[in-house]
Amino acid sequence: MTRDAVQFEALLETLAGLAAANIVLVETLHEHEVLDKTHFAHAFGRALDGLAPEHRGGMIEHVLRNLRDRCMNLRAGDPDAREWLRKLLERT
Repeated sequence: MTRDAVQFEALLETLAGLAAANIVLVETLHEHEVLDKTHFAHAFGRALDGLAPEHRGGMIEHVLRNLRDRCMNLRAGDPDAREWLRKLLERT
């Protein structure tokens, strides 16, 4: 593997970990009734609404959609976010 490929893989793994950590954080705060994760879903939706045309159809839109959808679909007390993080890290 070339040096550029190794650096790209490290960057990709870091970004995936950060995205997953955000989901785990939101889910944990929701489980402890500190916040309602639907507020995050609405915030991600607003970010999608204001997304610049050059970012439509790309990775930014994809990540925002996934974050919004996950915040809407996870139930309080459900360890689904941890399982999603585990599966994500297994793939890298």
